[in-house]
Amino acid sequence: MALRRQFTDAVKAVPTKILLIEDSPSDAQLLRLLLRAEPQFSVVTATRVSRGIASLSESSFDLVLLDLSLPDGEGIDTLRRVRCAARNVPIVVLTGLDDEAIAISALREGAQDYLLKGETDRSLLLRVIRYACERNRLMADLQSLALMDTLTGLYNRRGFVTIATEQLKLAQRMGHSVALAFIDLDGMKRINDELGHEPGDQALVATAAILKSTFRASDVIARLGGDEFIVLAIGAHHGAVNRLHKRLKLALDRYNQKQSSPPLSFSVGFAHYNPLTSGRASIEQLMTQADQAMYVEKQSHHASRTFQEKARASRQPIAEISGD
Repeated sequence: MALRRQFTDAVKAVPTKILLIEDSPSDAQLLRLLLRAEPQFSVVTATRVSRGIASLSESSFDLVLLDLSLPDGEGIDTLRRVRCAARNVPIVVLTGLDDEAIAISALREGAQDYLLKGETDRSLLLRVIRYACERNRLMADLQSLALMDTLTGLYNRRGFVTIATEQLKLAQRMGHSVALAFIDLDGMKRINDELGHEPGDQALVATAAILKSTFRASDVIARLGGDEFIVLAIGAHHGAVNRLHKRLKLALDRYNQKQSSPPLSFSVGFAHYNPLTSGRASIEQLMTQADQAMYVEKQSHHASRTFQEKARASRQPIAEISGD
């Protein structure tokens, strides 16, 4: 009961903007009359799927009431078209008594609920709207948790592949280049073994902060798991790769200068993709290329450390070797 009161209070505090896509004047008028006495609802009406989609592109809505039978749309296809235009907006479908089977199919396609025309009163309508909005919020929260790494606040592997795939498709349509950076936190096992898992977690969180300070807010940053991180830099031409690498090294140096221990070290590999000069590519292909480049740098770091350790053991002076 307390949760329901909190939700009701929240609905009253913030007006709920509803898009009604319905071509029947009498059905649309009835729904508007049922909602008119509730000041927390604002209703915009469209009589065609195309007009509804246009309204969704021009303004934000909290809920869509959708008739499945319209002059320019019929059945489940109508729902799919509206869902593509409003992926994060809950949809309640409206259907006649003889179309209840279609309405149930609509639930499987992502609709939050359905209302039967001719059997809808004010109490039922309000309850369906409120619960549809609440379920949509809960589903969004669960989806967010499924796509996020709880330790660092970055995307996880699933979240990265999901978001980056869409960004890559957009870059291919627009002809924009992208760069993908694969970052491995060196010595993570040593940190965990010698210092414990809490310093290890702190090192991962610090790595996430360094990446956020290096790349733009529009770039897609993720922790793939363990000590592996990845970034998709949008609109990065080939010459930007070296600059991004240097910026990352500078950010890492600044962190190590401020922190006493343990110092952090990265191995980084880049893959660059220009859709205007290359064929089609997938996120998985770019990840493989960047991972291979990262491995080459990691082997260079390992060779450098091995050489320095042998030199120290023989008390011979050495020259600094860079793994960049």
